[in-house]
Amino acid sequence: MARRVVLHVGAMKSGTTYLQGALYKNKALLAERGFLVPGARWRNQIEAVLDVKGRRKHPQGNSVAGAWDRLVAEVDEWDGTALISVELLAPVGPETAERVATSFKGVTPEIVLSLRDINRQIPSMWQELVQNGVDWTWADFLTAVNKSRPGSPERRRSGPGKRFWGEQDMVAIARRWGQAGPLHLVTVPPPGSPATLLLERFGVAMGFDPEGMKSPPPKNTSLGSATVEVLRGLNAELDRRGLAYPAAMGLRKHVLGKRLMPELTVDDPRIGLQAPRWTAAFTRDQAAELSGLDATIHGDLDDLAPVDVRGIDPRKVTDKQVRDAAVASYAALRTDLNKKLADPTIPGEAIDPGEGRKAPARAVSALADLVEWSVRREELVRT
Repeated sequence: MARRVVLHVGAMKSGTTYLQGALYKNKALLAERGFLVPGARWRNQIEAVLDVKGRRKHPQGNSVAGAWDRLVAEVDEWDGTALISVELLAPVGPETAERVATSFKGVTPEIVLSLRDINRQIPSMWQELVQNGVDWTWADFLTAVNKSRPGSPERRRSGPGKRFWGEQDMVAIARRWGQAGPLHLVTVPPPGSPATLLLERFGVAMGFDPEGMKSPPPKNTSLGSATVEVLRGLNAELDRRGLAYPAAMGLRKHVLGKRLMPELTVDDPRIGLQAPRWTAAFTRDQAAELSGLDATIHGDLDDLAPVDVRGIDPRKVTDKQVRDAAVASYAALRTDLNKKLADPTIPGEAIDPGEGRKAPARAVSALADLVEWSVRREELVRT
């Protein structure tokens, strides 16, 4: 029976990918020190959380039935501390939180919530949600986040606003999970801080010393404004073709969004956001409420002060930049598919969308052709 269980529940885009990578890269070292990272790989923890949330399948199709019970059984057999980290837990309701908290034999889990300043979260979340299939424009997303923020006198819950604040309402998440067990708040250090500081704070909260641990390679490299616009357009085009997300999830998110697009050598300025006026007062109110909770703080709530994100307004990205990013994405994806499949029926080697305002749409449509071809091919292979 585990003597201690620690659940890192998020929040999304608060360094979670880096921290989870550190746990699994150092899984053997942590085990030597008495810490279990359950699951052979992080996807096992994801599947377990999907199961406990009542899902039947992973978005990519495989069944997750029994995954939570298998994870709990592995934890219960461990004589030490178990570490679980899945940001999908942050927005769950109180019933699911209670079920999670009462799953482990003879131990109440400790809860870790990592927090990052809200202005850096806004462009990060928009980019992440586009990688997860939405086609919301930057302008619509920004407006929705503002108008639906907690405590807003004219609060209106739109789809984008509901999704953002479900993941990023720090106070609501902390209060809900604070009912499940002792609560730790880890603040993400501001820009310019030592690279290891977040892991050090996380280690204190989780109970391990990061000394001697290897750093994982970066996996969540940001996309530029033009590339995000290409992915957003691709989502809309695939929706029109009857391939709504999670169709082609692997290609859209993991191959294009996470691996190929960050490496494109095109003129693609980063997404920037000068902190809107409302973020400062909002953060002060949230910090005051967080400080009043029965929680251990690792870091400083002053780290949550909103800072400007350097880059350009995505609405200023040019048609040429989007066209070039779409053409480069097409070439990169076709090369990647050819290496894996060596299939002579892959659509043509090059596209020429021409110039002008319609060029980006034509280039994105060609990219959609390639993705659709892959989806249909996979369906044929499966049947």
